Amino acid sequence: MADQSNDGTDTPSSRNYSKSEFHPSYSDPEADIVLQSGDDVQFRVHSLIMKMASGFFRDMLGLPGNPDGEEPIVMKEKADIIVALLDIIHPNVALPKIRPELIWDVVATADRYDMPRAIETMSHIVAFNAGQLDPIMTYSLACRYGWEEVAKATSATTLDINLSTLDESQLSMMDGRSLFRLQNLHRTRRDKLFELMDIKVTRDSPCSHVVFYHCVRETKVEHVNQCCIDRAISPLWILMKQSVFKEMEAFPSGRPLYDDNFWHRREFGGLWSSGFGGCCSGHCFVFDRLNTKTEVLRVLNSENLPKTI
Repeated sequence: MADQSNDGTDTPSSRNYSKSEFHPSYSDPEADIVLQSGDDVQFRVHSLIMKMASGFFRDMLGLPGNPDGEEPIVMKEKADIIVALLDIIHPNVALPKIRPELIWDVVATADRYDMPRAIETMSHIVAFNAGQLDPIMTYSLACRYGWEEVAKATSATTLDINLSTLDESQLSMMDGRSLFRLQNLHRTRRDKLFELMDIKVTRDSPCSHVVFYHCVRETKVEHVNQCCIDRAISPLWILMKQSVFKEMEAFPSGRPLYDDNFWHRREFGGLWSSGFGGCCSGHCFVFDRLNTKTEVLRVLNSENLPKTI
């Protein structure tokens, strides 16, 4: 049997065939049954292989008066779906490179025909190619078929997606629990960073909150000046927190916070220039733009914010 590995762009399974034409990779005259796809491509296959791979075919071919190989077994799936499954279940055939838009249908078809080995193999194919696949589709598929490690890994790649922008077709891929888990991950990251931007004035390190090390008079490290306390309640800082909250709502990865353009927004200008007199240095500039960005990103990337479901 020919090697079935392909690049997904110019494959026998994706070409057009005339009615009742046999797929070139599955035309063995010694095969004892014929499958026919919904687009009229036929496949000569061995019943033993089909019965070993599929509970559906095992039951059907075990019935009295089962097909004798003359009449094709008509399937509603198109040829490119069927050939992908045949490549998976046949021994000594390289795993197919399945086009991304076909993956959902291939797994669903394997499920329909009770093909557990094919479903397991597809889990590895999906995991290996996850970086090239749609994150929502991959996450939904992994949740549906219990691929927990794939679901966890893929949930992290959804953090650059605003879930409120998903359309009905994307939402319908997920059951209620899967959607809740993903929403909870996104929401928790947003809310947790907002909480941890309540400034702590401390010399302790590391700290879970955004930290500004306080001014110290004489040698009493426990003494906190008013200028340090005012940092945490500054209206300008509250504005900054609210802006970060909005960005995290749209992109729970926090991607916009890495961009200097965010920190140079006009509305933050007063934050970098406002100071308080009367501290140990006479005039304390409360916020530094670069240090503030660095400190917020430290908290964003800390273990205090979940990265997966």
